[in-house]
Amino acid sequence: MNDMDQGNKVVGQAILLFLTFIWGTTFSIIKVVVENIGFAYYVFLRFGLASFFLTPYIIFKYRRELFYRNLVPGAVLGLLFLGGISFQGWGIEYTSASNAAFITGLSIVFVYVIEVATGREKISMRLLSVIVLSIIGLYLLSFKDMFMPCVGDLIVLIGSLFWAFQIISIGKYSRNLDLLYLLYFEIIFTAIGSLIILPFIKIPSVNSILNILPHLLYLAIFCTILANTLQLYGQKIVRNVEAALIYLMEPVFASIIAFLMLREQLSMRQIIGALAIIIAMILSSYKSSS
Repeated sequence: MNDMDQGNKVVGQAILLFLTFIWGTTFSIIKVVVENIGFAYYVFLRFGLASFFLTPYIIFKYRRELFYRNLVPGAVLGLLFLGGISFQGWGIEYTSASNAAFITGLSIVFVYVIEVATGREKISMRLLSVIVLSIIGLYLLSFKDMFMPCVGDLIVLIGSLFWAFQIISIGKYSRNLDLLYLLYFEIIFTAIGSLIILPFIKIPSVNSILNILPHLLYLAIFCTILANTLQLYGQKIVRNVEAALIYLMEPVFASIIAFLMLREQLSMRQIIGALAIIIAMILSSYKSSS
């Protein structure tokens, strides 16, 4: 690797680390938003606002061939993002921001399991260790007693499976397609997809929306447009396995911010569970060939 490539790699890693910090801020803010307007309107308003801000730029930069080339991949990313963000937002209504962050981090474990299932990784003792540690960590973090899990944590867990497929898809698409159009289609299909469930959800009051509008603007501009751009650009430079290692910091940042914003604290049992999940994430982030 020459000096320029090494420099680009360092820049990419720094971008993903900053991205991970931004992601860490989202859990506490999402917690506040969904408690006021519910997860469905949170998803629609967050991504509707982001689409609104991006559309004029897309019109200004419109190129027909790029538009159609990126349409289907962007739709795939958008629908995967919709699954991840919807289950995450729904689950956070019933669990803590800290728990949601650590369970979302299990998406990295799912990436490894999917790679084994598709033949890109070999079945090994490492796979067994990752699965066992993940189960132990989830149990200690989420189960109030032997048989009663926190429902919110299980909902967030479903979302982490969607995030896993999204990480894999971004690694596939970002290297060969236009990042701006991918970002736009990912965001707008997330917003459009959220319309499906709105008719079944109680409409929040105007005052409720106005009260959390600053939070929604932060989520739309910084945590959606900026963060998704950073992820697409960073994973274009940094290998998926290295990106996954950097993403390990997300639940750590999230727990610190949840403590500062919401005064959430993990019990000793939950801390042990969180550590087990982090170890599983680390193990799942290393390739057999490394």
